[in-house]
Amino acid sequence: MNKQFENYFLKALYNAKIEQITQTYKEKGFSFRANVKIDDIQFDVIVQTPDKAIAFDIQVSPSQEKLKGVKKRHEKAKALGYNFRVVKINKPINPTIAIDWLNQALFKYLVNHPPEVIRSQPYHAHYSQVKTYINSVEINGLNAGVQVDGGIYVDFQCGNDEEHLISETFPFEGEVSLNLLKQEVKNAKLNIDDSHYY
Repeated sequence: MNKQFENYFLKALYNAKIEQITQTYKEKGFSFRANVKIDDIQFDVIVQTPDKAIAFDIQVSPSQEKLKGVKKRHEKAKALGYNFRVVKINKPINPTIAIDWLNQALFKYLVNHPPEVIRSQPYHAHYSQVKTYINSVEINGLNAGVQVDGGIYVDFQCGNDEEHLISETFPFEGEVSLNLLKQEVKNAKLNIDDSHYY
């Protein structure tokens, strides 16, 4: 699955599938390696014994992966003398949960309560937008707790040059507390993934 994950949930499904494959084959006496790159081809998992090796390609259904990419991995595995397996992860289809004012409310909250990873940057930050994906909602009277993931889109201004901006996206997951009557964010506990940021 050589593409950015849509969200933390898909990444968790992917990691769980790798764990399942490696555990299953470990019990059969296989050794394993995850995310193996051989020349210009990457396999998600390779399990092997002295007599047998199997390369796995893990994909989320419905997959946007072109058949050509899968075929190249299959041919590489065959050339190495490996068996090849494509494993599909079926993405659960859930009813869409929408709060039409959440993105704007969280945007306003983050402008007033900037996360440490953004606040600590040496450049002035202009928040561009916030996008959220709601995983669950728990409503208690006029308040709600919402489990979300999404992205914070920020432009960093370098020096005094207003036209020299560096655009960054910070993925996050966490819980947001809402006041439903005022349509505002009371509190946000977000785990921000800054591993891509240098």
